Amino acid sequence: MLRNLFAWFLLCFSCQASTLEIGSTAPTTRPEIQIQGEAVGKFEAGRLYVFECWATWCGPCVATIPHLNALHQKLGPKGIIITGVNVWDGEKSEAAEKNVREFVQKQGKKMSYPVAIGGKEFIKSWLDASNTESIPVAFVVNGSGVLVWTGHPAELNETLLGDLLTETKPPKPQAAAAKPVTEWLEAMKNKNWDKAEALLPVVLQKMDPENRAHIKKVGEANIALGRGDPTLFYAVLEERASGESTNPEVQNEVAWQLLTDTRFEGKVNFALAEKCAVAAVQLTDSKHADKLDTLARLRFMQGKQAEAIELQEKAVGLADYLTLKDELKATLESLRQGKLPPVEPVEEAR
Repeated sequence: MLRNLFAWFLLCFSCQASTLEIGSTAPTTRPEIQIQGEAVGKFEAGRLYVFECWATWCGPCVATIPHLNALHQKLGPKGIIITGVNVWDGEKSEAAEKNVREFVQKQGKKMSYPVAIGGKEFIKSWLDASNTESIPVAFVVNGSGVLVWTGHPAELNETLLGDLLTETKPPKPQAAAAKPVTEWLEAMKNKNWDKAEALLPVVLQKMDPENRAHIKKVGEANIALGRGDPTLFYAVLEERASGESTNPEVQNEVAWQLLTDTRFEGKVNFALAEKCAVAAVQLTDSKHADKLDTLARLRFMQGKQAEAIELQEKAVGLADYLTLKDELKATLESLRQGKLPPVEPVEEAR
């Protein structure tokens, strides 16, 4: 499972050759399930299509929603069709689809553009074909069915989309060094904190004005965390948890990151993790396997092995699809042996 809400800046794009690049004919594959809005069929002249790939667990994706929503409301009537395509959100199952639907429903008017679930074939045709390894990422296709732009959706703006719609300016090659957001993300990934700090003001100018203050806060928190001080990052997590106090998914994601992010090793904020993990279980009436799994990990780390095993046994019993059940069983066996099972590190997360 990937439940790392704030893996904010570990977003890089593969430099390997790809079969889908700017100038290519866009794939005919469409998202598998339409959650809201009208599904995209054939590409039509005079329109521009944006497929923005995101996931509920992805902090940068969630942060981009207001920006995309503003573009949709302003440019939708002009023929620019934005579709948020959910990808990499767990195994295909009724529970995974339900989680996405509940997430979108909770966003309400803040996420008014069309939303869909991509599915295996969409991921293969779009993400895999372009060697995209991280999200969020947007693909922009013109009315002739040609891919004319791809990159981080935060870089989309009214001028760029207007030019692509009217073909006023041909798309330029997207050298990574020429793209401030990508260059900044690379600096974060490479732990070049001085460069990341210097680029942050430039990157903020690329962001929607309404989101700059928040992104600045989170960016500074990540840089400080990279340098060994988690104080600002804990404040961001606590603000997130407080603002979504009735959302069990957010509570669980915050607790999970606090307990598994190796950058917190030796200085875990157990008070916040306890508050969020317990809230997530209570908000779901102790009936969600992933929430119980998180709480079990917390109890084990607190030295309460018997309680941790009891919680993990209940989680295994509630797991609603095979992959999750197998994972939780492995965790249970590890806890019984007195060991805390490792998880996928943040640095390797998509």
